[in-house]
Amino acid sequence: MEIVETQNFIGENKISILELYNNKPLIEKTGIEYVYETKNSSIDLAYKACKKIKNYENTLIKLCVLVTQTPDDFLPANSIKLSEKLKLPKNCLTFDINQGCSGFVQAFCVLDKLIKFYDHTLLVTVDKYRSKLNRNDRSTNAVFSDGATASLISSKGKNKILFEDHYTDGSKRDLLYQSTKKSENNGFLHMSGADIWMFTRIEVVPQIMKAIEFCERNKKKLCGIYMHQASRVVVEGISKLLPVDDSLIFKTYSFYGNTVSSTIPFMFEKYPLKFNEKNDVYIMAGFGVGLTSSVIVFGSNDD
Repeated sequence: MEIVETQNFIGENKISILELYNNKPLIEKTGIEYVYETKNSSIDLAYKACKKIKNYENTLIKLCVLVTQTPDDFLPANSIKLSEKLKLPKNCLTFDINQGCSGFVQAFCVLDKLIKFYDHTLLVTVDKYRSKLNRNDRSTNAVFSDGATASLISSKGKNKILFEDHYTDGSKRDLLYQSTKKSENNGFLHMSGADIWMFTRIEVVPQIMKAIEFCERNKKKLCGIYMHQASRVVVEGISKLLPVDDSLIFKTYSFYGNTVSSTIPFMFEKYPLKFNEKNDVYIMAGFGVGLTSSVIVFGSNDD
């Protein structure tokens, strides 16, 4: 399996956090000076990312997977409308995955199992969390951005998921949620930042440690860690607990803010996947709403 190309599209409206709140300590904590908002629909935002992909013929794509928690329609699946907009072939399998910050990694795990049946797959992530926010809620307004990514994935190549570890705890749903019921937080997104911060240390760090230990045990060369870019306080907090050089932990929260399911594929632009030796591997870690967390090791299985 190979990620041939990844493209992205960020919301067109750039918002200064300093102008919103005049609070420099807030920016120092989150590491985010600007967030991005869009007036586009989720499908249009996803379409803009997909159309930037140059190296494919759309007739070759037989599987299209869309990860989103901001669907334009409850039904049909939003990937169906996207496939029509992209003029994908009628014999293309399409489906949506309703998942947030762990969505890209989880979708990648699903595709790893399906890839032998499909030569070319389009994996799309899109979220417009700013449409969910109460404008008086500083904790969410200061971090979330609207964005989309599109990854062309080929069945060719020797790379695959070598290790995966998942965590799901629905009892902590109330720590990060948006209900259809207006009686719950008036229908807006609610995030308990301090509890999510603790979750990353109690559950996510041990998962990443398992992945690092897998690499060491199997004599794999760790070339980098792509973790969900929630904010500076989260990413730096996790980084300090990991026994790897800080240069191996990629960070882009200051460029785009928290784009939910798109933060990891957004990172490929600045930190591309490069496999120079047969034992090179990368770790990907997505975590958040659910609460859920998924960690994988991706690289060559050819020893």
